[in-house]
Amino acid sequence: MATVLAVSGTFHAHGAAAREARYRVTIARGDLAAALETLGAQTGISIGWDGPLPSAAAAAVSGQMTARAALERLLRETGFHAVRAGPTTFRLVPTGPGGAPRTDIPETMPDVIVTARKQPEALSTVAAPVATWVPGADPAPSRNNTHGVAEDVEGMVVTHAGAGHDRAFMRGIADSPFNGFSQATVSVQLNDARITYDAAEPGLSLIDVARVEVLKGPQGPLYGTGSLGGVYRVVTNPPVLGSVAGSAGMGVTAIQHGGVGASSEATFNLPVIDDRAAIRLVGYASVMPGWVNVAGGARGTNRSETYGGRVSVRIAPAAGWMIDVVATEQSVAARDSAYVDVGSRDLTRHVAFLEPRDGRVRVAEGKVTGQIGATQLTLVTGYTRQDQREVYDATASAVALGLPRGASASYQDTRAYSVFDQEVRLAAPSGHSFNWVVGASYLSATTAADGELLQPGRPLRPIFALSRWATEIALFADTSFPLLDRLRASVGARAFRATTEDSRRERRKLEADAKATFGLTPSASLAYRFARDQLVFLRFGSAFRSGGLDSTNTATGRYAADKVRTLELGGRLRVGDRLSIEADLFRSVWTHLQSDYLEPNGLTATHNVGDAVIPGGELAVEWRPITAWHIKSGITWQRPRLDRAMDGKHLIKDARLPVVPDLSARIEVRRDFTAGAWRITPYAAANYVGASRLSFDAGLDRHMPGYGLARAGVAAVSDPLTVRLDIDNLFDARADTFAFGNPFSVRTAAQFTPARPRAVTLSVSHHF
Repeated sequence: MATVLAVSGTFHAHGAAAREARYRVTIARGDLAAALETLGAQTGISIGWDGPLPSAAAAAVSGQMTARAALERLLRETGFHAVRAGPTTFRLVPTGPGGAPRTDIPETMPDVIVTARKQPEALSTVAAPVATWVPGADPAPSRNNTHGVAEDVEGMVVTHAGAGHDRAFMRGIADSPFNGFSQATVSVQLNDARITYDAAEPGLSLIDVARVEVLKGPQGPLYGTGSLGGVYRVVTNPPVLGSVAGSAGMGVTAIQHGGVGASSEATFNLPVIDDRAAIRLVGYASVMPGWVNVAGGARGTNRSETYGGRVSVRIAPAAGWMIDVVATEQSVAARDSAYVDVGSRDLTRHVAFLEPRDGRVRVAEGKVTGQIGATQLTLVTGYTRQDQREVYDATASAVALGLPRGASASYQDTRAYSVFDQEVRLAAPSGHSFNWVVGASYLSATTAADGELLQPGRPLRPIFALSRWATEIALFADTSFPLLDRLRASVGARAFRATTEDSRRERRKLEADAKATFGLTPSASLAYRFARDQLVFLRFGSAFRSGGLDSTNTATGRYAADKVRTLELGGRLRVGDRLSIEADLFRSVWTHLQSDYLEPNGLTATHNVGDAVIPGGELAVEWRPITAWHIKSGITWQRPRLDRAMDGKHLIKDARLPVVPDLSARIEVRRDFTAGAWRITPYAAANYVGASRLSFDAGLDRHMPGYGLARAGVAAVSDPLTVRLDIDNLFDARADTFAFGNPFSVRTAAQFTPARPRAVTLSVSHHF
């Protein structure tokens, strides 16, 4: 019987604190499903069960208590009791003879309730390649940003251009390392709002985040255009009704070859209006020292500052209804780029100008959920504004940009992106064996980019301007249903109309009128459950990406839309609380691959380069050989290659797709022990990223050798206090993480972006 989950809350970011927290709980006697949803809203827990949930009356609960105590009181007349499946996740199971709790069902390895497929599901039962990253649940953390997630998720790669300027790729679906204007291959979501279209990954700090959900492979049916490689979805912690809680933390970081920096963060949850509403405030700031030096000039020039915050409001106006409003803002500024000259042992580069960069992202989202009869209604509206500014030393391309030979100048690239996203969907009630979701969505995205030359003592000189307006209107549906006792089928599709209108002005004006594209992206899967925690699935997925302006195509002025189709075989196995294995074999076919490239003058354009075939496999293992030890490891093998060049042209000798390696791996080992009131967890972890290449263009191609990075540390927890010591890049490796830095000099100078040198961080946090 398939497992069907109801999400009554989300994962709390600090699992240890959440297990001991006491909440003000007020639940009237009534329908069990509605009572579970109310309990989740008041405590932040998630609850799941196997098979359809029968009609039952939940008992009334009132008073100050832990979430688990409230759940047990609520269930005392229902024929169910709760088994813990994670720090704040519970599974409902039938009681034994005479109403006593069953003792033959052990508390299992931590599971996570995910909602990335528009319906709540237990991660262990999802018939699709989904991975999660849960901050606070693991004492051996990676960095609290997109790079940290990529270190722990098989098949995910992020460039190292700097926070707010990186590009993310999954499963070998990589088009270009350059921040051009093709639509991103990974759809970035904040809660239920899409926040990027053709912008770089915004680099949000993962502060007070419930989890990150990564859907790998094409996700066109549920997420529309631009999800060729997958979906990166950040789920923030919502306000908890009826609870006063918060946390505060600070840290000090010393970077070898650099200096000392500091960071701080704070969260506060406050109930209002008779516990029918709550507000959650989050703020954070960090100042990190630089480690890059300019020859004959300043040292540590790439010093960076990050400031951000979030305001969330949750209102429960009536039983079964919820209103959530979230506003997020983050700004990142760096005084200089982080690349250096190849061969430089003291992290130095030769430039005439520093290359400052800054970015700002603002997101507003409103969401309404509620019951209409037995159907779940969800309305979502989101708006995102992302601003970026980068300055490059353009002296090497002075002549190509129209300046006299030998003239020195810098180039300022200013971009403004906006995304307006609306969605309405209906879903089957939780607990039914026949699951379905249907909906409609509208997206409007704009891009405005300007490039100007800056010379000392002279006015700005406009060089480049591009504007874009893209829209997508779609209807989508996804359903899963039992075929046999243990066999389930899923079918999904999205019918859409997408338009893109572009114009670009340099020495001449280029325009591509809005062209409407109609399409259909289907998906289908079969899943067989051998036992409660043993699942194997076969899945087909597809996704589409719109075309745009191509200055080299004199016939149409546009590059063709591209599409990815993937067939995969995957499985999940859990053995009690000791062993968890996830494995996946896949093969993707990518037609009319779009790729951003650098023109001879250093500016960016887009064209089609051909078709690609990407076979691969992933394996992730989590093992607890004995209670105190915990080992996590994973490996990815893939072979992303061009299979056919455009227009019958000769296929290049090195057909590898850019940036993504053929092989990557990770391992983490930790041990838990107690010392008085303290729980001590030392850990060690390492990541290996295989060799890759920079670009298809032979004049720009650079070999990026494989590298390994290690980290280690120790966490000490005595509720409500946590003290940590973390060492990143333990052996101070000079890994070439990105063989690129400046688009105007990359053709004439060998450059690379080294891994951040060894960094030691001491941090303290307190939860109340």
